[in-house]
Amino acid sequence: MTISQLDLGHKELITERLDAIGMHLSEFSFANLYLFRNTHEYEVVEISHGVLISGLSYDHKRYLMPMMSPNKAEKGCFEELKALLKRQEWDFIFPIPEEWLECFKAEEFDITSHPNDSDYLYHTEKFKTYPGKSLHKKKNLLNQFLSNPNPLLLPLTDDKLKDAKGILELWQNSSRQELATSDYHQCLEALELREKLELTGAIAYADGKPAGFILGEKLNEETFTIHFAKADMGIKGSYQFLFSRFARDFCSNYTYMNLEQDMGREGLRKTKVSYRPDLMAHKYRISPK
Repeated sequence: MTISQLDLGHKELITERLDAIGMHLSEFSFANLYLFRNTHEYEVVEISHGVLISGLSYDHKRYLMPMMSPNKAEKGCFEELKALLKRQEWDFIFPIPEEWLECFKAEEFDITSHPNDSDYLYHTEKFKTYPGKSLHKKKNLLNQFLSNPNPLLLPLTDDKLKDAKGILELWQNSSRQELATSDYHQCLEALELREKLELTGAIAYADGKPAGFILGEKLNEETFTIHFAKADMGIKGSYQFLFSRFARDFCSNYTYMNLEQDMGREGLRKTKVSYRPDLMAHKYRISPK
């Protein structure tokens, strides 16, 4: 077994395996792993039968993330994984999607999940128009943004990077989160490395003024995940415009948009719930009994 700190040199090794899984959970993305490598203390663990990621959860538990589905893994891989857990350096296997639970017998494993870990998934069509009574306020805010002269959503290219960084600074200055605990640094790095990390970005303007930006990527054939969405809250409807036009112009071929987890932050939870998620993708923690 070899263990090394996760870095850009692991991109091909990890991406090849994650693409083969085709999972809709936000952790199954090299960009996500790389950008939050310090937060979660990610390491690459190479064992005899495969590759794992070692990480630290938000509640400070050590876990191993498999780079293969249990029903397609090499023979002996999950036996080796269980043996590693028995060394007590790690607390559980995570994140395990619901689709994999049938591979873990209840008499052999403890299976738990935390609501703070679950991803919020939405039908892409919903974001395009905010239909129905429950999303009426979102539609009103979208219309307020559209009332600005020349509202635009454009691809985030190098010549617009300065505008995006300006929005990020504005967002951080108005945020209730301290710089040390917000995702400011991860977002800044994502902006600078968006091409290397193969991220798709777009930036919104209202009357020529930068209003917000989005960065995300394809998770699988059905799901696009939004890693970062930052906007000028002083411009009414900036977030609603970002999501609506990004869904229409950049995600029309995807069934779902994944807005990732709320990490137990009440404000973030309320915001994500207010968009009426169509699916909560739970992530399970598996440990041998």
